[in-house]
Amino acid sequence: MIKKILFILIYVYITLCAAGLFAEKKSIFDTIVKDERFSKLTGEIEKHNLTTVFKSIKAGTVFAPINEAFDHKEVTSPEQILYHVIPVAIKSGELWDGRLLKTEAYYKKITQLLEISKDDDTIVIGTGVQLNTAKVVQADMDAANGIIHAVDHILLLPDNLYETLSLEQSVENFYDLADRAHIDHDLRFGEGYTVFATKDSVFGDELNDIEKDYLYSRQGRHDLARLLYHQVSPKIFYSTDLKEGKSKIKTLEGSEDLDILVQKGTITVNGVKVVKQNLLAANGVIHILEKPILPKNKEFLKLDSRKILQALGSSRFINLLEDNDLGAYLDSDNPLTILAPPNKALDEGSVPSNKIKSWLQYHIIRGRFLPSDLADGQLLKTESHDGLGSSFHQRIRVTLSEEDPTLYGKDSFYVSKQSIQFDKANVLRDPIESGKNIVIYPIARSLFLPRDTLSRLPVNLELSTFVASIYASGADEVIGNSEGITLFAPNNEAFGRLGLVTKHLLQPDAKEKMQQVVKFHTVRDVLYENSTTKGEHQKETLASGDKLTLNKTDDGFFIRGSGAIDGSDRSVIGKVIKKDILTSNGVIHTVDRVQLPESLEISNRDLLSAEGTQNLLGLVEHSNLSRAILEGIAGDKPYTILAPTDRAFAKINLGHLKGDPEKLVKFAKLHIIPSQLPPVDAGEIKKRWWPWDDNNKNEKPSDIGYTGTDYPSLLSDDVVLTISKNVGGGYSIKVKGSSQDSAEIIDIGRSSAGGGVLEIDRVLVPPEEEQQQTHGLPWWAIALIVLGSLLGLALLALAGYYGWRWYQDRRSGQISLGQ
Repeated sequence: MIKKILFILIYVYITLCAAGLFAEKKSIFDTIVKDERFSKLTGEIEKHNLTTVFKSIKAGTVFAPINEAFDHKEVTSPEQILYHVIPVAIKSGELWDGRLLKTEAYYKKITQLLEISKDDDTIVIGTGVQLNTAKVVQADMDAANGIIHAVDHILLLPDNLYETLSLEQSVENFYDLADRAHIDHDLRFGEGYTVFATKDSVFGDELNDIEKDYLYSRQGRHDLARLLYHQVSPKIFYSTDLKEGKSKIKTLEGSEDLDILVQKGTITVNGVKVVKQNLLAANGVIHILEKPILPKNKEFLKLDSRKILQALGSSRFINLLEDNDLGAYLDSDNPLTILAPPNKALDEGSVPSNKIKSWLQYHIIRGRFLPSDLADGQLLKTESHDGLGSSFHQRIRVTLSEEDPTLYGKDSFYVSKQSIQFDKANVLRDPIESGKNIVIYPIARSLFLPRDTLSRLPVNLELSTFVASIYASGADEVIGNSEGITLFAPNNEAFGRLGLVTKHLLQPDAKEKMQQVVKFHTVRDVLYENSTTKGEHQKETLASGDKLTLNKTDDGFFIRGSGAIDGSDRSVIGKVIKKDILTSNGVIHTVDRVQLPESLEISNRDLLSAEGTQNLLGLVEHSNLSRAILEGIAGDKPYTILAPTDRAFAKINLGHLKGDPEKLVKFAKLHIIPSQLPPVDAGEIKKRWWPWDDNNKNEKPSDIGYTGTDYPSLLSDDVVLTISKNVGGGYSIKVKGSSQDSAEIIDIGRSSAGGGVLEIDRVLVPPEEEQQQTHGLPWWAIALIVLGSLLGLALLALAGYYGWRWYQDRRSGQISLGQ
């Protein structure tokens, strides 16, 4: 019985052995070698001398690429093959989504990991990067020393952190900034880093535009690197290394630790959620954050003036300041406003080397000015003293215009958006405040220092007479070399008002007088209109000993020399009509009246010596009248001379007149008024030729009206001269009671004595001489005769026409019914 049972057992064993149930299992290596699907893998193992490694596996898992996985994979490496080998046996049921597996591959001393992705029955292995994955096509192939899972692709070894970032589109901005910050070397070759890369924008809305511009600038690379290093840990922290609860992680930047919170599988860093974990790299791991995690310390990225200028693209401006020992302005504790041109618009090459320092200082305004502190036309003090001397500062003009939406965005802090210009250089964006003391305005171009006075004046054609006077008198050198002056420049109309005085001053022999007048308009002080206090001021001029009176009122800015009847005599007093033309050595104001210094000596002879009135001068000289009539100056009795033009004297027999001394004296005395110059308005005289821009609606009206004003002549108290204002403009003068036509006053000139010359277009005749001369009919009589003659001719022609019509009717037999 026992033998029978033993025989049955032996038979069953032999049968089972024949069926293979008790055969010895093959090893992982043997299984791979025997399976035709892995023939190419076998070849790679042998090529890289990994046979011993595979045979020595005691317990492991191999994700074995099938033959098709090697299509188009011509080159592999030993580490790449070992990257598919796990040193523990793991069945598919133990592979869960997100599980990290250590492999037999190494980068330096860093063990390379695989990540498992599992969805339903699909298992995928990879590095967390979408392009580097392999799908398990057959799981759980048992071997004596482990498990084999067949996969459809061969995995690439994880790349370095820098290259891994480039493969993930959502962190493209972090990758670009890492390249810009030049931290790519550390990310390539660093051993064991964890990168918390921000999804999309690294900065988001956490930084303002100027901070971003600074970090994007070449000079901001260091701070950009610090900011990125704040998101890089010098150790590897896979998600599995972060324990439940709170913890801290050191960063490469070092000033702040990162606060880690793991709660129910969710990881946050400084309160920001990790939205994608474990992008595996050869030298570390990358976790993707939902939004930026900038340093908590607000001073981490504190922008000083230099950093702001670098952000604005004005690094050359910084270098120029430093090279010219002006860098201290950028660190100033005093309030300043800096006008910063961009590198491409900084034109220092056009500035003389001896002016470069002053030119740079012209871009720095004394005081801290925000847009709300600015006003249109405002003149702000700069740090430049160029041409003014150490007591004065060059000014820069502010121009405000209407809102320009193309210049300012919605986030502008302007209360009322305006386009701002400094010296016609546009402000490109909102100003940036640097600390409590400095404001920086980015401007479109570099500024120009004010030009010197002598090159500034010719630009204004309305000042051509004054410019000619400066050079003709030789005053150009003293004006050009003077520092800290104010030039009150009379316009051409102002010189026109002087009439004969201007003609005299422009004579070659009056050069010194013209120089005196020009210097009298040059004050030894810099007086900007808006900074001049109200009231009267006496100011020294370049004319030695002569002071110019300035008077600022609610009605304007006025200047007064000699000759004014009172402080409101606008026939003489000048008004500033164009203010604050900035120059290198001061400022220019355009005025509408020429001012004469009290020390200037102009006689009636001087006025008559001008071109056009020589005959009258000769008559007066031959008359042997009082010297004071021609030579009188300040302090002498004033005389007014009526001077017919030389052309008017063409109708007079001068030879006969000079041959009769008594008659000559009468003619001369008739043309002399023994008093001050009548209040004839020079502007009114000029109205006969062109519309005169008076600029003075409040000017006192002349005492001479349309009905006329009488003045005694030197000839006799009974011989009176009447000066009348004409309806069409200008003035006329006649001998009262005479039938002689009136003479038109065509020019005027005031002497130092208070008298002067009235140039007229007709010679006046004494009453007793009027009847003895053949003067011909007056114009109105001639006009009446001509009109009467024309009317008579018209009546004769009309009568002849009707007579001819009557004759023709009779010949044709036509008789009117009335006949």
